[in-house]
Order: sequence, then structure tokens, then C-alpha cells
Amino acid sequence: MNNEDIRGLTWWAREKVRGFMTGNHKSPDFGFSLDFAQHRAYVPGDSPKYIDWAVVARQDKFLTKQFEAESNLRAYFVLDSSASMFTPKDCSKWMKAVQLIALSATLLQKQRDAIGLLELRNKSAHFFQAKSTHDSIEQLLFHIKGKEASNAENGLLVEELIKLLETIPKKSQVILFTDVFHEYSSAIINALGLLKHFGHDVTVGILYSESFELIPGAYAGSLVKDKEAEVKTFIDVSLNQDLSTYVAAQLEYFKNELGKVGVKSLSLNTDDEIMVSFFKLLS
Repeated sequence: MNNEDIRGLTWWAREKVRGFMTGNHKSPDFGFSLDFAQHRAYVPGDSPKYIDWAVVARQDKFLTKQFEAESNLRAYFVLDSSASMFTPKDCSKWMKAVQLIALSATLLQKQRDAIGLLELRNKSAHFFQAKSTHDSIEQLLFHIKGKEASNAENGLLVEELIKLLETIPKKSQVILFTDVFHEYSSAIINALGLLKHFGHDVTVGILYSESFELIPGAYAGSLVKDKEAEVKTFIDVSLNQDLSTYVAAQLEYFKNELGKVGVKSLSLNTDDEIMVSFFKLLS
């Protein structure tokens, strides 16, 4: 995603959110008042002046001081940028997720909330610590690396979700955008349950395309490219039938299993107009 894309998406999100009411709310935030709240692990981008050097001397660990402030949310968006998220080509799940992040971040910024990002791409994670500065949205979108599919592994998602327990403040909001194509679904659900158990507000937006993934035969005979195998193949009716059955079953599975660990889940259809999905996310 280049600078022109970022400016265009930022402007689009601001126009969409313009006039949207943002009520006052009181929620846990960690700002710069005089009341010490807790330590957390130092991550690149943190101000060095808040490192607790006494702890560094005693434990040889870099920890940052956090201070209690009465204000707003700290929201962390987790973006799955694996290959399956870049389908269907004409309206990909990934682009829909990026648009929802831009809209949500714009609304949160209007409330002076802090926004952060964890993106999983090419077997590595890119973390952006939550900030509430005037250019937070542009900085956050800048950390979204591009429009090409990656080979991010499910195991990486599990690992990075657990790492959030050490890198984000208590009682943060975590919003994961992903789809149903995971090799380690139960491990991902357990990791999300851990975040919930330790006091975070966790929501999962599960993206799918009804026209591409749920209607049997909709794309029968279409020529598609396997982004990982780098080969092209035609979709036959039986393959498309298997896909729709699998996606429907997985949507139900994630809904039920996430509910068991207290995590909210939303099924977001990429065929819907973006504001329909956005209002569903807000609700």
C-alpha cells in the first residue's frame, strides 16, 4: 500500500464516518497522569523516557512504565494477511478488512482513543503500538505492507496473539480480522480465549464471500490461480460444492467455539455494502 493509497483510504474513511455520533464513554486507558498503573514489555516505538531503568538493572529486562488515565479505549486491530484473505479477486476479504480497520480507526480517533495494529505477513509479524496522535490512522495504515498475498502461517497467528498478553495494556480491545481457512483453528480460539481471560475485550470479524464461497456452483468453470502453488486450475462443480460446505461448517464452528471462551464473533460477508459490515461491527 503506497502513500497515495493511504491518503485515499484515509479520506474515504473520514467521509464515511463524518457526522457519525461519538458519545462520551469511560474506559480503561493508559496515558500520562501521575498515577502509576503497571509495567509492560518495551516494544519498538515506545518512548525511552518511560523505561524503568531500575527494573532493567535488577532483572535485565526492558520494561515500560504505564500510568492510569481516565479517558478512552486502546484498540488493537489484528489483520490476517495470508493468501486466502486475498480472495475473491474482485472484492477480497483482505481489502474489506482494511476498509473496516480504516473506518473503525477513524471513529476511534474522533473519540481520542488510541489505535494499534498487528499484521501477520510472510512468516513475520508487524506490530504498531497504540497511539492517539492526529496522524495515528496514516501511521497505522502505513504499517499495512501491501496488496499482495502472503504465506503467513497459522502457527504465527497463535504465537503473536499470545505475545499480545505481554505487549498491550490491560483491558485493551482486540479486534481480529480473518477468515475460516486455518490449520490450527482450536489453537487460535484458545489464544483468543486467553486474551479474554486476562481482561481484554476480544472480537473476531470472520470474513467470507457468500457469492464465491457459499453458493454451490457459482464459480464452476472459472479459471483461478493458486497463490501459494503458483498454478492455475478450473473450478469444477464438485470442488465448489465442497468449498461451500466447508465454509458454512467453519463459520458455525468458529461462532460456537469462540462463544464458549467468551469471545464475540461476527460473520462479515464481503458481498455486503461496507457500511452494513461496519454497523454490524459497532453493534
